[in-house]
Amino acid sequence: MTANNLITVAQARSALAKRGVGRRPWDYAVAAALPHYETPETLPVLLDLLRLQTVPPYVLLIDTGSCGQTVRELERLRAEDCEVHYLRARAYRHPSASVTTALDLAMALCRSEYLFLTHTDVFPARRDLLEWLLALCRPDQPVVGYEMSPRPGTNGWRNVVSHTCTMLHMPTLRRAGVSWSFERYWESGAAEPQGEGYPDTEQPFDRCIREAGIFPYLIGHDTNRERLTDANIDHARSWTGLKRHFHGTTEAARGYAQLHWALTAAKERAARWRKEASDGR
Repeated sequence: MTANNLITVAQARSALAKRGVGRRPWDYAVAAALPHYETPETLPVLLDLLRLQTVPPYVLLIDTGSCGQTVRELERLRAEDCEVHYLRARAYRHPSASVTTALDLAMALCRSEYLFLTHTDVFPARRDLLEWLLALCRPDQPVVGYEMSPRPGTNGWRNVVSHTCTMLHMPTLRRAGVSWSFERYWESGAAEPQGEGYPDTEQPFDRCIREAGIFPYLIGHDTNRERLTDANIDHARSWTGLKRHFHGTTEAARGYAQLHWALTAAKERAARWRKEASDGR
């Protein structure tokens, strides 16, 4: 790009700002990707917690097939700092491929240097979570997050980053040609046979980064079938999966109880953070 082009882009952004358009997606230090399926009840408080971060993100809410009633609820969440997108594939060859497709879309749509990945049932527990992750993530350490949860009968999950609470340096990953695609994973010829919950969402991405010589910086360890709370996050795991695959079961009822308490705590935290922000803290 020439110097003249750079000046033209700067002038265009200035003109947009003067017309009252406000901040553009590339004006944010970080974007946040939220793959979503039929969990609108978690989104208002989650968006509150993200907007109250010391470094608030530009949100990419990507729905993967929710019903019409849920879509109407999602449309009400559109805002200057929140885009809503829809994936409507007829079928996938892997149960997690809708999520990997959403994550690839988020990487394509990310116009910031950094991209934060999370779930719709993961609530930030600290107001400086994104600021802290941004300090850890850099070109020589471009993937920062939690280790994926254990899977029976394999060690393939060890040292593999999840998408629970993950920060990515996008210029580094783009240069390496990294993606989450299951189609690419199957066509690699090195994909492992499907077992109980493995390979999962994380395996295609893990293969890509390791082939590029990139290794994740792990800040914690994800769990299975229980609420994970630590200094960084409160994860009511795994609400989307329980609603989708275990509706009406005892396990789903236990998951709903976990979600109830996580939502209650998140709302209390959001109120406290809002007061801190209004007090200039």
